[in-house]
Amino acid sequence: MEAKLVKNEIYWVGVKDWNLREFHGYNTPRGSTYNSYLIMDEKITLVDGVKHYLSEENISRIKSLVDFSKIEYVVVNHVEMDHSGNIPDIMKLAPQAKIITNAAGKKALEDHFDTTGWEYQIVKTGDSISIGKRTLSFVTTPMLHWPDSMMTYIPEDKILLSNDGFGQHYCSDALFVKDAPFDVVCEEAKRYYANILFPYGAQAQKALNTANDLGLDIEMIAPSHGCIWQGEKEVKTILDLYCRWACGQNEGKAVVVYDTMWGATAKLASVIASVFEDAGIPVVKRCLTECAVSDVITDFIDAKYVAIGTPTLNNEMFPRVAAFVTYMKGLQPKNKKGFAFGSYGWKGGVVNQIQAVFEQLGWETIAPFEEKYTPKADVLEKLKEHAKTMID
Repeated sequence: MEAKLVKNEIYWVGVKDWNLREFHGYNTPRGSTYNSYLIMDEKITLVDGVKHYLSEENISRIKSLVDFSKIEYVVVNHVEMDHSGNIPDIMKLAPQAKIITNAAGKKALEDHFDTTGWEYQIVKTGDSISIGKRTLSFVTTPMLHWPDSMMTYIPEDKILLSNDGFGQHYCSDALFVKDAPFDVVCEEAKRYYANILFPYGAQAQKALNTANDLGLDIEMIAPSHGCIWQGEKEVKTILDLYCRWACGQNEGKAVVVYDTMWGATAKLASVIASVFEDAGIPVVKRCLTECAVSDVITDFIDAKYVAIGTPTLNNEMFPRVAAFVTYMKGLQPKNKKGFAFGSYGWKGGVVNQIQAVFEQLGWETIAPFEEKYTPKADVLEKLKEHAKTMID
């Protein structure tokens, strides 16, 4: 396995996970990559590892450039197992190497692995380490999306090794965004943000502000998943997208999410979708029988209006709807207007569980709507008039 040149003796030594189709509940139809970088300088430095079951490939790429006995530093930007899973393998091969991480990273490594004999250098935002012709500067980004998360900046090459920030769960032959379909990369970056970083908008804004305050001149962003952004246009594109997503801006669209047992809730969903259509508001209608929750939550980035509908089963939300509401609640999307609707057979009130989640998220809402058994024409007309009150 050969390494690939990124820029000026900085190499990609990561791995491609072509067959990955799920990442803790997040649907990944295009696979992913785990990007590890080797910096060939006076003090040879490895930045981040890979998942444990792909360790051999990572090690092979590193060996194509250098013997492990020559590696002096291993930078751990983030201890989640898709980045650190093979760090114990790395340290067995390079026991002389010093781990560079922040205080939270050291604690997390010790919680995950047997770190006996490992030597550390603890860094924080603004700290720098010389490795020869280059300087490694560090920006800690706590809770973007773990307490230990940080980024490494190389000012001489104007490269930001951004770990989970600006990444995509996307596997292709392309190392750089320029060599991949641009719309696909942006789509996967959006899906990644929606399903991984949605709850951490404030932390993302803080990281962007810190990079500004530090005056980082960035010509390339090399994340730990997906393709590398390079050049002014690409870097500006992803930074602008993150600014918009992090502050909760949306495009005023609508999303109608539902599941159905005998078609009643589906009829309600169709009427609600038609209200948005008639008002000239772009709307998507997602049935959870057919759509993965991670695809649906991606729609939320552009949405101002969210309607969620459920049938009643055993006096509870329908299981797929309940699972989606739980997933959504954890991701904490902001600045939405919510509408809970549904159907029931002999006992109503389940829609109030959805309403309660809307309120916990701080959304503006209208009163829930539910109907017993199959809705008749007059009920659908009432629903239409009620749904119209959701629109500004």
